[in-house]
Amino acid sequence: MLSTTAILVLVITVYVNAKVTIYVTDTPIQRIGTRLYKQELLTNQFKDVKELTYDSATRNLYFMYMDDDIQNSGRAFVNIITKKAMKINGIKNNKATAVDSDTGEVYFGSDDGLYKYDPIANEAVNIGLYNMNIFKLVIRNNEMYLIDANNHMIYKIFDQGSRAVRVGDMKTVIEFDVDFKRNIHFVTMCGVYCAVDGIEVVKNKDLNVVYHFISDEYKTFGVTESGLYEIDCRNGTAKYVAYLDFFPRSIIFGDYGDIFYAVDDNIYILKPINSYFIYKFHKNKS
Repeated sequence: MLSTTAILVLVITVYVNAKVTIYVTDTPIQRIGTRLYKQELLTNQFKDVKELTYDSATRNLYFMYMDDDIQNSGRAFVNIITKKAMKINGIKNNKATAVDSDTGEVYFGSDDGLYKYDPIANEAVNIGLYNMNIFKLVIRNNEMYLIDANNHMIYKIFDQGSRAVRVGDMKTVIEFDVDFKRNIHFVTMCGVYCAVDGIEVVKNKDLNVVYHFISDEYKTFGVTESGLYEIDCRNGTAKYVAYLDFFPRSIIFGDYGDIFYAVDDNIYILKPINSYFIYKFHKNKS
């Protein structure tokens, strides 16, 4: 039973055959397709948050934000359990963040190369790729990839950040991700593409632009202005999944079906609601 101090949120969702369906929860809820999620605010202490990345071991969510103190982009993390947030020192122009899920190591990209997070000193240390302007960083399947903003091409990184090898001939890349099957999803000025197994490039027939890719172990989704699409890499197609009533600056999957996303200065977690009661009320026609 809800306490008297709990917040009651009544969401009227369906009007069918003079019936009203009401969900009663102690937090706001979000519907994505057929799934319901409890929405919780993790932090609103940082300005213009983006580039979310998550470490399951520490339960820390890392991100980039605009820092008024350094008059540039900075980096920080918030623990999703305690909701305690902390700034990270060491970079004045942070552009990218990524976590190696196998090792828990955290990396950042800047206009002067690759940085690695030292959790003891709580600072980022420049470790290599000094001539690269790292615009986007992805670590998946124990492999590191990035976009170099000097030429907007994708590179695969070897030897602990000391060597970069260009991937294919993909030009004007503005967004990308690597799924769990090693397919490289990317967006250029000419459209949305997928390099199947990192090699054969297939153009998507259904989408012209994707603002964010999000992948789990089985599927990859693209966020567009009209909603969420499931992407078929090999066939070059996309299937509409759901409308989103928010437009994220960044969005990723967490543990156990959780979703993290940032809107303006707010970072939220969506937790799946696996069981609930539905109360149906018949409208009085008189």
